[in-house]
Amino acid sequence: MKLASLHTGQDLILDNVPYRLIRILEDGQCQLERKSDLALSSYSKQELLGFMSTGELILCGQQTVTTTSENNQRLESDLSTYPEAIQQQVYYRLKYLKKADELLGEEITCHRLSRVIKLVAEESNNSDPPSALTVYRWWKRWIKADRSITALIKYKKGPKNKRKIVKELEQLAQQLIDEIYLKSEGGSIQDVYDALKHKIKALNINRNTPLPIPGKATFYRYVETYDEYLVMAARKGKQAADRHFRAAGKGPEPKYILERAEVDHTPLDLLIIDDVTGLTIGRPTVTFIIDRYSRLPLGFEIGFEPPSELAVMRALRHAIMPKTYVSQEYPEVENEWLAYGIKINLVCDNGLEFHAHQLRRMCAELNIELTFCPKKQPHYKGAIERFLGTFNSQLSHKVEGTTFSNIEQRGDYDAEKSACLTLTEFKKLMHVWLIDVYIQAPHKSLGITPALAWKDGLKIIEPVLPESKEKLDLILAIQKSRQLNHEGVQIQGLMFNSAELATLRKRGVAKVNIRINPEDLGEVWVFDEHQGDYFRVPCTYPEYANKLTLAQHLLIRQHTNQTNAARVDIDLYLRGKEKLRQLIADVSNSKKVSQRKKAARYNTEELQQAAFSSNTLPEKVSHQSDKDYSTDDIPDFDVDSKVADHD
Repeated sequence: MKLASLHTGQDLILDNVPYRLIRILEDGQCQLERKSDLALSSYSKQELLGFMSTGELILCGQQTVTTTSENNQRLESDLSTYPEAIQQQVYYRLKYLKKADELLGEEITCHRLSRVIKLVAEESNNSDPPSALTVYRWWKRWIKADRSITALIKYKKGPKNKRKIVKELEQLAQQLIDEIYLKSEGGSIQDVYDALKHKIKALNINRNTPLPIPGKATFYRYVETYDEYLVMAARKGKQAADRHFRAAGKGPEPKYILERAEVDHTPLDLLIIDDVTGLTIGRPTVTFIIDRYSRLPLGFEIGFEPPSELAVMRALRHAIMPKTYVSQEYPEVENEWLAYGIKINLVCDNGLEFHAHQLRRMCAELNIELTFCPKKQPHYKGAIERFLGTFNSQLSHKVEGTTFSNIEQRGDYDAEKSACLTLTEFKKLMHVWLIDVYIQAPHKSLGITPALAWKDGLKIIEPVLPESKEKLDLILAIQKSRQLNHEGVQIQGLMFNSAELATLRKRGVAKVNIRINPEDLGEVWVFDEHQGDYFRVPCTYPEYANKLTLAQHLLIRQHTNQTNAARVDIDLYLRGKEKLRQLIADVSNSKKVSQRKKAARYNTEELQQAAFSSNTLPEKVSHQSDKDYSTDDIPDFDVDSKVADHD
């Protein structure tokens, strides 16, 4: 993905009209020159950032290709569309370039690179590092492509049939690695290799084009590209992996804003009530990202999901995008929240959600380097640890319904009876406290306020943004591959199809890479390997899927007995959707707080708005399919693993 910032000479597209940013005045006014006739327009920087948030502004001049049939925008390819070995090669090169960028800035020469190469080689135990000239060539390509990591690819896709064979081999190898190697008391790499050879020989009996058997050394190198932490966690357990990959020290102090950010979750010391019933739901979990240099909170996610990959993705999106929504949604807030931009380094603990493959891919595409530290050394990410403590003590503990942080503080206080805030009301309170109180108060370690430290930092660097909101949405989606047939592609029983997808199939494409937004199943993105870009494909059941979350759909599918159905019964799905809405309403009145908390996790405004009247519900198809949900029916879904199930 291309990254850019608002600077003089920047090409951009505003409302589908190409402009160039020709001047930024002292008061923040930006003068744009329309390319078609050189007419001038003036906007404040905050207005332009607002256009970025709404998707009206595209940086870097990335043209949108519009199809005549569906007015469908297409986006360029990314690293995840390449084989795993190519991705690892890019990460290897990026490691040298990131260190050179950190130590040398723009003053890059072959002579100065030698010291950087030696340092990186020592840190990574690389006995055969690249030459200074090689790294310099990587650097030139990287800079020319606006630091896009796809510029570091040395790969020719070659004939389609050969690519297909390589993909088949990789999928077969990954399946056997998962089944044999990535298990407690699992087999050795040699065991996997022997199984792979046996499997290939069996498959080749009935193939016109036989699959080649990879060499032993090649296969060993492929297995070694797997993340070492995840391998150890799978084979020896998470605790053993945490101990082995423990870190020491508090890490380097940043020299400017967004150089280092820290992320963590915490349950709030506060009970929240339901908007409708007024009953206590439970304690929400908040995920915060904070800038280490200025101590300014960059973004957050709050809800009733436990710490998860989805929560981190939501917090990342909020942290990156400008906060221009604040003045409209929270007019009582007096100050600005100027936080936005892509971080260089994101420090997190060793929770499995941070080691998840999807999150690592997203960070790589955003040019974010993930740094891991163990739980037992909180000083390594001390800024976020202290902030979360302050957040609970200064906000949660001051509100009716607080659970406090320990039994001594709580005493005889009945938090459940005292709870009085809904999640919507608490979010408003959060914004007021964050923007008008916390970042406006002098910080002990800074000597000035976080807001002032951030503004001073803006004088040194301009935060980097994704080229468009749409591209960020694409990156922060779940990546999967699916078979393509005349009905389109299937995801958890839902079909997605379009004229463009049919065109791909006519070209002989049998399998496609897709991106799924887990918070809206109304459409998916499909990668076109011929054009090298993505295009949107709608669900063929829009009345059911639009604004429906993946977690909601998985629950509906389970309780309509459609999990293994050969064909989808959309009437059953529609009935199931209405039943889920009714279940959430019923469970919200449950006597058990744990059940009410689960209901809140699956409840959305869109689901409530999708309620059907009784005369529009389809008739029952079978007694079996119409079974009632119970209050124990809402499970704790791992969304990413569920979407990978067989379809």
